[in-house]
Amino acid sequence: MDTIDAQRVIESLRKGIPPYGYVRYFTVGREPEISQLTDRLRQGQPSALLLKANYGSGKTHLLRFIREVALAEGYAVSSVTLDSQSAVRFNRMDQILGAIWRGLEIPSAAGHKGVRPFFNLIHQHIKVSNQLFWLELTNRRRWDFSDKLDSPAIFIALRAWLSETVHDLVEDWLFEPWEYKKREELYQKLIGNLRSFFRDPRPDWRFYDYQEGIFNFQIQGYSQSWAALRDIHSLAQAVRLKGLIILFDEFEDVIYNLNNIKWQESAFWNLFQFYSGRQFPGMTYFAVTPGFVENCKELLLKKNRWDYDYSRFDLLPTFQMSPLEINELNNVAQKIMRVHSIAYEWEPGINNTIQLFSVVKRFASIQVQDRTRQTICEVVKVLDNYA
Repeated sequence: MDTIDAQRVIESLRKGIPPYGYVRYFTVGREPEISQLTDRLRQGQPSALLLKANYGSGKTHLLRFIREVALAEGYAVSSVTLDSQSAVRFNRMDQILGAIWRGLEIPSAAGHKGVRPFFNLIHQHIKVSNQLFWLELTNRRRWDFSDKLDSPAIFIALRAWLSETVHDLVEDWLFEPWEYKKREELYQKLIGNLRSFFRDPRPDWRFYDYQEGIFNFQIQGYSQSWAALRDIHSLAQAVRLKGLIILFDEFEDVIYNLNNIKWQESAFWNLFQFYSGRQFPGMTYFAVTPGFVENCKELLLKKNRWDYDYSRFDLLPTFQMSPLEINELNNVAQKIMRVHSIAYEWEPGINNTIQLFSVVKRFASIQVQDRTRQTICEVVKVLDNYA
């Protein structure tokens, strides 16, 4: 870790935010629980998991830990923060799909998110590989038509990527597919203008027809949005990654910020679809508070949804990380001190360690939900006096 990296890490910790790229370094203790999460990633079985922790007590840390491990293990990863106020509503799978595209990372380009690094990697493989998957996907590089992917729209986007002139348009479309109402324009720019690269035998109305248009990610109960998620997973595996992992943060947004009961019911249904594994064969993780399941039931009962199958919530697999003990918080404090000394070029001594242990002891005794975050913030504040 150089000085610049160390300063960036300390600035994150100063705000109580787990630092990107170094979450595993600051993950201490609880070896059986950490091993359990790591083993799930290495086994690669399709699954979904509720990650339970109070606000400020480790949800984001857990998600970022999983992100780092997953990238190191060779997965494509997308981190999504739900926000109904900013067009990331869990009842709208087209909005979720757009957020997944925006947050998509691959190991060879960690830190660079989105469609561009993923599609570039795919086209690199297509150029040099004679694997049957790629030959079938591209119809032996004629690109005229293919049923290899579940979503015809993703095939169109991937094919249009042949022309560097439309990269920005493809990204904009996949990032916010619900915004593209003028589908005739998409047809002209992604198909009509690119006939020097390929021919498409399908009539133009098949692409922008309201009921079954290929450019529409909302048709048939968002079936093409689900199909696109499966295709991202399949394409990731085709480029020798282990598949796609999706990390959902702030999942309580489903309860508190979706103001329409029908939207909330749709959001719960989408949650169950992820858990069934039929619509998406990859792994998903949902960060929630410990009372999430009971809060969901209470919400539906208050809205007089008496016929709802509440047992579905009880069957959701969960994982809850135990809180850090004082010796583990001391370990974290020492790690922070080492990074702080690199960032601001000072030499730690035994007196610094003793003072930090005193700070940890004082804050660790406070019975609040976010005592870990408060302890970390106070440790950084004390260390600033030494720099």
